[in-house]
Amino acid sequence: MDGARLYAQHCARCHGPDGKGLKEVPGVRDLTDANLMGMLTDDRVKATIRMGKPPTMPAFAHFAEPSLKVLVAFVRQLSSPPAAALAGPAPLGATPPAP
Repeated sequence: MDGARLYAQHCARCHGPDGKGLKEVPGVRDLTDANLMGMLTDDRVKATIRMGKPPTMPAFAHFAEPSLKVLVAFVRQLSSPPAAALAGPAPLGATPPAP
């Protein structure tokens, strides 16, 4: 199972390809919001996917646990800064790594 593929097939139509949410979908959550995502446990995200969030988000009760696990992992990475951003800029005078 590929979390990105599952997201593209089932979630992107409302949450958008980048997870920010489509403006034309009222009440859609911005999955790139690290504060929001940091408050939600994996179990809560799984429950929301399985049960939906009426009236706008449909339920996806058919997902098996392995699919949910990879989908939640993919959704989590949408709100994580890229590794380069975490490292910060290189110090002045630093030599870049050899290719």
